[in-house]
Amino acid sequence: MSSNNDLNHSLILTVLLLIAFATKSEESKQIPALYVFGDSLVDSGNNHYVPGEDPQNYFPYGIDFGTPTGRCTNGKTVADFLAIYLGLPFAPAYLGLSNRVITTGINYASAGSGILPDTNNKTSFIMDEQIRGFERTVKEILPKGLGEEAVEKHVSESLFLVSSGVNDHFKNKTFRGSRKFASYLINEFKIRLQILHSLGARKFFVNNVPPAGCFPSISLHSKPIGKCSEKMNKRISFYNKKLLILLHELQTQLPGFTFVHSDLNKSIMEIRQNPHKYGIVEATKPCCPRSINGDLACHSCSDFCANRNTYIFFDDHPTERANQIYATKCFIDHAICTPRINIRHFL
Repeated sequence: MSSNNDLNHSLILTVLLLIAFATKSEESKQIPALYVFGDSLVDSGNNHYVPGEDPQNYFPYGIDFGTPTGRCTNGKTVADFLAIYLGLPFAPAYLGLSNRVITTGINYASAGSGILPDTNNKTSFIMDEQIRGFERTVKEILPKGLGEEAVEKHVSESLFLVSSGVNDHFKNKTFRGSRKFASYLINEFKIRLQILHSLGARKFFVNNVPPAGCFPSISLHSKPIGKCSEKMNKRISFYNKKLLILLHELQTQLPGFTFVHSDLNKSIMEIRQNPHKYGIVEATKPCCPRSINGDLACHSCSDFCANRNTYIFFDDHPTERANQIYATKCFIDHAICTPRINIRHFL
């Protein structure tokens, strides 16, 4: 378990974020809800309800929440920090809602999912099903909480975080990134963004694909140990370059479509290349498990680091600290998110 100093440091970070991201009540109303789609980078616990899945619903996952939440890290995800910034509650997992009516946002993301239906056959809540879940939200859930006449306006003013694509680059544990695949994947992603738009979504916050070649499961098996796979990262860049072009294209084609492009890839690479600038001590090894021999998965019996705030990676996923650095880069410094706008006043 972490020391008191570690816990105090984590508490201070959270308080500073809440102060930095605090808004006047009228400002927080600019974005009434946050709807989240994607994979394990933003999943808030949907896989807890997917039969046969390993939902990370055990310690040390969620240790800095005080309880496992189904998130694939020690604490908050980038979706959580976005919610804080907008003055909204954390978007709850859609599959765990039961009959609850939520009007401040819902999280449909599912660990292991991708843009393509064939990305992870074990994950039943793929992106197409996430979108169908949102369609049900629009038709059945929101009218109960807002009234039929208010739903369209609510959806058009809400923010849609979409963070997916990294899992699509892997099938049966084989990397399949290429220029041809990037073109295919971007076209499939375009179709799904168009469907969300047809359901009323107008404001999109889209993450690009992180540098999977630097994930511990890859870099710790490289030579020399810890070196990123430049070949893998380059092939991921084919997709990332097309993503920004796609967003600009949709802005000209779809009425009311606006976006913020978030360079998650750049954020992770900058932390990895200049770790001490951010108080990071370990830039290659995962916090959990601490052993780099054999299986890199984080199990309930795994030995994990005492100070998560000095690591980039919890397992293959960023730590809460890495996600907090991302949040500062995007929302405060405007260094990785374009266009450079105040997302609270996203018009």
